Amino acid sequence: MDEKLTYSSHSSTNTHIPTMIRPRSRPSRRVVSFYILALLLCSLLLYHIEILTPIVRSDNNYLHPKSSPNGLRISSNETVRVALEAHIMSKCPDARACLRDLVVPAMEKIGDKVDFQLSFIGEIGADDSITCKHGQTECLGNILSLCATNLYPNSTIVSLGFTTCMISSYSDIPARSLVENCALEHGVDFERLNACASEEGKGLDLLRDSVSRSNDKGVVYSCTVRLDDQIRCIRDGGKWKDCEKGSTVDDLVADVDKLYKSFNQGEL
Repeated sequence: MDEKLTYSSHSSTNTHIPTMIRPRSRPSRRVVSFYILALLLCSLLLYHIEILTPIVRSDNNYLHPKSSPNGLRISSNETVRVALEAHIMSKCPDARACLRDLVVPAMEKIGDKVDFQLSFIGEIGADDSITCKHGQTECLGNILSLCATNLYPNSTIVSLGFTTCMISSYSDIPARSLVENCALEHGVDFERLNACASEEGKGLDLLRDSVSRSNDKGVVYSCTVRLDDQIRCIRDGGKWKDCEKGSTVDDLVADVDKLYKSFNQGEL
């Protein structure tokens, strides 16, 4: 039987012990004058560069989004990106089909036009405990996915690839061999991933926030795909439903393209 990932039962505390600092001798007037002159020259140089140097934009700016005033996401070149979110359970066959047949192939085409988020479905009790439909092993699978996103916040291709890999063999979650293989395949540091999932408080906090978000949005089905804060399509019971504009990759890509163009009329 595969070795299971386990939570750490202890947390370490680093105590900083201050050291005595010896008083330094007062610098001479000549040295002080030199420092002042150097500071002025640096300030003038930076001012010159800022005013005269054109802004250089990277083709990978979409990997580092920032929020626009209206709550959407904008890249560093000020283009607005479309909100795309998938709500799933890590040990759900519908989640596997949803990611494999719709979300991942669509992201390959419109990854630079969307702000993608993966959220998880569960229940939060009155005592703040978290319950997952397919048991505590599913909770751990959810945590592992969220930890991958937390470790690689600017690389959706890494975290989404890792999650899809795990869910492709969802019945084996959270077998160590599965997690290690998926981490290796998608460039995730296994030791850091395991530390995040095992760290007291952190992994559970990530899951609690994610489940709370799904609950706030009124999502109950795995998998629910939302586009621009509206339900776009649901995969449940092995079938697509509530997909008024179609459930194919091309359908979703067309909707994203249309929204992206409407959000960025002045940029086109």
